[in-house]
Amino acid sequence: MMYARMPELTESDRLARLPNLDLNAAFAFPSSVASVVKPERIILGMLNGRPAYRILPRDGRWFSIYADDGGTVGEIDSRAAIQSAAAFSGRAPNQLSAVGEIADVDQWTVYPASRVYLPFHIISGNDPARTNYYVSAGTGAVYLTTTFRGKLLAWCGAIPHWWYITALRSNNSMWHWVLIAASGCGVLMCIFGIAAGIMRYSPSKRYRFPGPRYSSVPHVGMKRWHYIIGYGFGFITFTWILSGLFSMNPGNWSPGPDASLAEVHSFAGAPLDTRAFTMSPLQAWNSLNRCLRPKEIELIMFNAEPYYLGRETPFHVRLLRADRAGTGCLSQVPLSQVETASRRLAGGASVLSVDTLTSYDGYYYDRKKQKPLPVVRIRLADQKQTWLYVNPETALIQARYTVRSRWERWLYNGLHSLDFPFLYYHRPLWDLVVIILSVGGFALSITGIVLTVRYLQKSYKKRPRVPRQA
Repeated sequence: MMYARMPELTESDRLARLPNLDLNAAFAFPSSVASVVKPERIILGMLNGRPAYRILPRDGRWFSIYADDGGTVGEIDSRAAIQSAAAFSGRAPNQLSAVGEIADVDQWTVYPASRVYLPFHIISGNDPARTNYYVSAGTGAVYLTTTFRGKLLAWCGAIPHWWYITALRSNNSMWHWVLIAASGCGVLMCIFGIAAGIMRYSPSKRYRFPGPRYSSVPHVGMKRWHYIIGYGFGFITFTWILSGLFSMNPGNWSPGPDASLAEVHSFAGAPLDTRAFTMSPLQAWNSLNRCLRPKEIELIMFNAEPYYLGRETPFHVRLLRADRAGTGCLSQVPLSQVETASRRLAGGASVLSVDTLTSYDGYYYDRKKQKPLPVVRIRLADQKQTWLYVNPETALIQARYTVRSRWERWLYNGLHSLDFPFLYYHRPLWDLVVIILSVGGFALSITGIVLTVRYLQKSYKKRPRVPRQA
């Protein structure tokens, strides 16, 4: 879990494998889409050699429209999925093969966030790594890649750790309550075990064993080892299980670090409105090409004004006003506009401080250093004492912390992953501490399991046997 989790496709890898955007043939603009669906996101990209709009409705799944003739793509077939996977992997289409299509999530797409990309075509890479490409039938793009090694490591760590068994995790509500119940039982067991250990400890060493020998601990053998290990790692095991319970957010006590849809719209000043985009995608592409080689262009709103957001890599992006022909690329939006948008999100609350961070802090951080920097941290004087982390290069919210979210960060991430700044930013010290504590918790669990099995065996043997009748 420290070094390998569930298989994923990082944003850096995804953008690196996309073809350069070519909008020379792009004429159709999806303004008519707004009258049929309410788009939450619209992204312009390439789909098997043709420019296409990928559209996510507010209530629905991704679908695509060709940008050259305005035709609806529909769900792509397996042949088109192979073409997409071939372009993504850099291999010839005849080297790949279709494994099948899934209409619901499987073990590797079990997250709720995957559902808007369903159904998936699974394309085999037929390579030594046993690579599979999950191609969304709605977007025509590769959503996820898996390998045999990645799956094996997930089964050794992430899946048993998070209880990501498909039948359980695919039902988000059931998974949520099962983990709350299990972690709640674990917390109670730890409390009773620690309390029993404290009550039975004898500073005067009143326990006498053959020898003669006196001890503060009333046990020998495996029970003694369990008692001693419990003294060293019992409290850490308790905080680890308790923080796991906090991670499930029982009673929805914390809103978490992600902005709600209403907050996103409030910050943007308005929901996405395609009618505000008076500059054509072709004009936008020509302008953005002077600043970067965009792999995709997203339509966004900021302060109720339309913008095109061009992406070449996660760290090389540019904004472009979409209602003013001839305007140039923006490397960043003005801080004054970020403040205005932030105050609107917080109901007009005043701004306490504005800081431009060029390095991660205690709340906005990433072990893989994939989160973009610099980021603007804005502290607001609203009732929730909101802190916003905004990327000035994209005009998008990266994270939102309220008082409860900040408590959750320490009660969950801090106690569970030990990502305290004095440890987290001093590796391999963090690695050594986590490994030692993990080994101690493992030893405590093993001795506890052995003692439980022995107790059950003895109880079974003591159970009176009912004689059989002739």
